[in-house]
Amino acid sequence: MSTNISKRVLIVDDSSSIRLTVAGYLKEKGYEVLEADDGLQGLKQVLSSSPDVIILDVVMPGVDGFRLCRMIRDKGIKAPILMLTEKSNEADKVEGFSLGADDYVSKPFSNVELGMRVQALLRRASGEYRRLKPRHIVRGALEIDLDRHVVKVDGKKVSLTPIEFKILKLLASSPGFVYSRQDLLNFIWDTAYEGYKRNIDPHVNRLRTKIEENPKRPKYVLTVWGVGYKFSESAG
Repeated sequence: MSTNISKRVLIVDDSSSIRLTVAGYLKEKGYEVLEADDGLQGLKQVLSSSPDVIILDVVMPGVDGFRLCRMIRDKGIKAPILMLTEKSNEADKVEGFSLGADDYVSKPFSNVELGMRVQALLRRASGEYRRLKPRHIVRGALEIDLDRHVVKVDGKKVSLTPIEFKILKLLASSPGFVYSRQDLLNFIWDTAYEGYKRNIDPHVNRLRTKIEENPKRPKYVLTVWGVGYKFSESAG
C-alpha cells in the first residue's frame, strides 16, 4: 500500500487541463487530491479540508497565487505551499518566498518533478531532516559560508567560480529538492534562459571535481535522470 494514501494535496489552478493532469498523476501515487479553480474556492478548501500540501498557480483571475499565499499564511496555516508559475525571473520567486511559499515549479513542468517536490515538502514538514541555518551550511565534510562566499572541504578552502558557487548555494540550501536544468540556468542568469539547457552540465561537472571525493560517484550533487539535479539529503 502506498505511504502517501493519508496525505492530502490541494491544487488551485484556473486551468482545468493542468488540474486534470496533475491530479491524475498524484492520485496514481496514492495521494488524496482536492481541486479549486480560483483563489477564493482555494481558500475555502484550505480552511475546510486542512491539506498537507497546497499547490498554487501564480496567475489566476481575481485572487492570484501571491495574494492567496499571503491569505493562507495570515490565517496561521503552516502547510507547505508549492507555486506553479510561468514567470521565471528571480524577483517573482523572491516575492513568492517572502509571502510564505516553500518551493516553486516553472511551467512547463514534468509530473515526475512536481511529484518529487511534493514528497520533499512533506518530508521537510514532518521534520525528517534538520533545518539549515540560512547563512552557513554544513553537510559532512563540506562547509559553505554564504556571506563570505567561502567553501571548504575537510577544512580546506576550494576555489569556485561565481556560477559554480550559485549552483552549489541553490542546491545545498534545499536538500532533496530537484531542480531542472532550466531552473538552474534561469537562477544563474537571473532571467529566462533561452539557450541549450545542457549548457549547465559542464558547470556541474567542474563543481563536482572540486567538492566531491570521487566526481564520478558524487555524494553531494546528484543527478536525477531525465529531470536535473539535487543535493543529497543524506550527505552529512
